[in-house]
Amino acid sequence: MKLVKTVAVLSVAFAASSVFALPKGFQANPTGATTESIQVERVKHIGVTLENEGEHKGKASIFVSDNKAVSGTPEKGIANNKPVSFAKIDATANRFFVKTFAHGILGKDKNGVTVANLYRMKGIVWDNIPRMPDHSHLGRLSYSKVGNMDVYFGDWSAVPSGAAVGTKGTNYTAFYSGTGRTTNLPTTGTATYTVKGINQYHTQNTALLNGTLKADFGKRTLNGEMERAGLNVAINNATINTAQASFSGTATANKVAGTTHGHFFGNQGAAIAGVADFGRNHAYNTAFGGTKIGK
Repeated sequence: MKLVKTVAVLSVAFAASSVFALPKGFQANPTGATTESIQVERVKHIGVTLENEGEHKGKASIFVSDNKAVSGTPEKGIANNKPVSFAKIDATANRFFVKTFAHGILGKDKNGVTVANLYRMKGIVWDNIPRMPDHSHLGRLSYSKVGNMDVYFGDWSAVPSGAAVGTKGTNYTAFYSGTGRTTNLPTTGTATYTVKGINQYHTQNTALLNGTLKADFGKRTLNGEMERAGLNVAINNATINTAQASFSGTATANKVAGTTHGHFFGNQGAAIAGVADFGRNHAYNTAFGGTKIGK
């Protein structure tokens, strides 16, 4: 009886939520990016895009590409070939039934970070939810929202279906994805942004990085750093492209050299989001975002 009730409430929350893969030929979101990872057809990987249907059409989204996954319930198929917006994931996570019965699978933690342990959607309960495709091959996704904008940053890893909680997985990737890129970025003056960074967020309540970034719009430079115990990520004189409302340049993590790139969002660069990419030293790869201090 308990199983029947659990299946019923989870069915309401998750049915028809086929998510996280990109249809062939679908266009990537130009105001988002991922750090370096293995992105070939035979390896599970992510990208950023826009939702292409439903009430969240046009919103910032993510997809997981994996053409090798095999469903444990072939009649229902795999949850693939559809991008999904972060707004849709948040709406699902906020449903009473999900908060009550599946918060460990999908929910927002004390840091305000949404953690989706999709690889745990496996077993008798999940297999018996009507019309719900198999989500268990989609790995682990963690992300945070920038202010009240449709802008998100986070990380993902390919965790095997049914793995233990906290399994790190493979092909670790940091990302940001947003809409509302700035079209009137200032050409003079400065702005300071309070930012948070996500790195290796494999379980709920992992420590965030905290820091500030300073944009000098006249000199077209971006500098600053963020840190937590054991990790310091600094952006070193990155170049701001005013026309594109973007930035790119060098970064360091505990003195390891890397690169950074990202965008400004909102009126006159009200918010910022980006990634710091350290190539083969992918354990340092960090996504970050934040809002301007003051006006």
